[in-house]
Amino acid sequence: MLPLLLLVPVLVPVLPGTVEVTRPRGVSLSNHHFYEASKPFTCLDGSATIAFAWVNDDYCDCRDGSDEPGTAACPNGRFHCTNAGYRPQNIPSAHVNDGVCDCCDATDEYDSGAACENTCKELGRREREALQRRAEVAREGFRIKQQLVQEAAAGRLEKQGRLGGLQETRRGLEQRVGTLRAAKEAAEGPERAAKEEHRRRWEEQRAAAAAAQEAARADEAFAELDADGDGWVTAAELRARPELDTDGDGAVSEEEAQALLGDPAPVDAAAFRDRLWATIKHHYRPQGQVEPPPPPPEPPLEETPPEEEEEEEEEAEEEEEDDDGEGPDEELKVPPPQHPEEKGPEEPPPAPPFDAATQALIDAAQQAREELEEAERALKEAEESIRALEQELAFDFGPQGEFSYLYNQCYELGTSEYIYRLCPFKRVSQKPKHGGAETNLGTWGAWAGPEHDRFSAMKYEHGTGCWQGPNRATTVKLSCGTETAVTATTEPSRCEYLMELVTPAACRTPPSHEDHDEL
Repeated sequence: MLPLLLLVPVLVPVLPGTVEVTRPRGVSLSNHHFYEASKPFTCLDGSATIAFAWVNDDYCDCRDGSDEPGTAACPNGRFHCTNAGYRPQNIPSAHVNDGVCDCCDATDEYDSGAACENTCKELGRREREALQRRAEVAREGFRIKQQLVQEAAAGRLEKQGRLGGLQETRRGLEQRVGTLRAAKEAAEGPERAAKEEHRRRWEEQRAAAAAAQEAARADEAFAELDADGDGWVTAAELRARPELDTDGDGAVSEEEAQALLGDPAPVDAAAFRDRLWATIKHHYRPQGQVEPPPPPPEPPLEETPPEEEEEEEEEAEEEEEDDDGEGPDEELKVPPPQHPEEKGPEEPPPAPPFDAATQALIDAAQQAREELEEAERALKEAEESIRALEQELAFDFGPQGEFSYLYNQCYELGTSEYIYRLCPFKRVSQKPKHGGAETNLGTWGAWAGPEHDRFSAMKYEHGTGCWQGPNRATTVKLSCGTETAVTATTEPSRCEYLMELVTPAACRTPPSHEDHDEL
């Protein structure tokens, strides 16, 4: 016997009339042919064949639960909600008559006493409105996409024309750089020669001045050594100058004096300058300049008992503290001796200005250098522009170039903690809102959508490495919209980010008005 509660009539619209289909509760229309009341029921998994009367008898006979679609007897059974006016739905049979309204048509709670209302028509209305809004967005987005395609084509032609012009400019600049480089080298030759001549003359002048100064010093020394003023320096006069001692005994002997004078002796002023002065000038001291006495010899070290050593160390420390407390006046009581010969090297006098002819050559060479630098700078800028255009033209911006407008643009999304920044075809980054360094979440890799929809996703790779983990990477999923914006960013797994970008370039051709979905 088939309880009437377990069999429900279903009307299936068929032109030109309707057919009434009776099937057990919880069975979908597509499976109703498996449930014929006129013959035994075979479990859908083929595990058993039972009498049809056992279907929906609140006892689980089939391992797959297919004999109890309308009851909660089988834990793995499925109940079909028809939900006329909305979308059909399959729920676990365990949810049947559990007091919770799962089906919008309330058919799952037929015997629980739950006050379920049929909300399928309202849900269907909302679904249709949402579908209508999405369809309008898709149509408007596709219209914008068509404009983007046209702009991309025009932009590509413009960039190709600009690239050709830059390449022509580069060829002209390369020729100009070659010409100016040759002109610079030609101008720098006379400049170098003139500067070298100027330097040579200046060094000759300095050498002559130094020689004259040295001759004057020699004449002064001769006049002072010639004690009797007879125009000759003799061995006796040299012996009167102990600073000229050569063997370190503090006096100049007759032999030392004769060795210094050489042969012939004595010497007049000319021979003194030419021969004797070079030998004695480093030892000679003018009259009145006293050589400082040698430092006193240090007393020999004597062994002292450890106790006395400690006492001496303490006394030395006290003396050091007293010394530290002395002012600068105490430190300057005995100035160190200074000797004219010990003075540091004097700064050479500045070179005189260039003469007019040399300066004119320098100015001409400098102008040639500046012109070459300017031409080289212009050539470098042209080459950089060419590289940038060639790189942009080589990018795959979609089947019709619709994604090209994203190039050189950046889009941001702020969260409670971070600001995410997407620069399509370049990089993705993350920066803390409250200060901190920017983190690279990946640089452009490739289109990463499935084979049939390759331009639905982008992959950015080789970002900043995670601590003891891989380098960060980001997948950007593209969806249709009338605006361009980053709408969401998540981190589904460690160091792997997912970003959603809406853009008109992702909109597909909308279906015609004749095409529609049945609810």
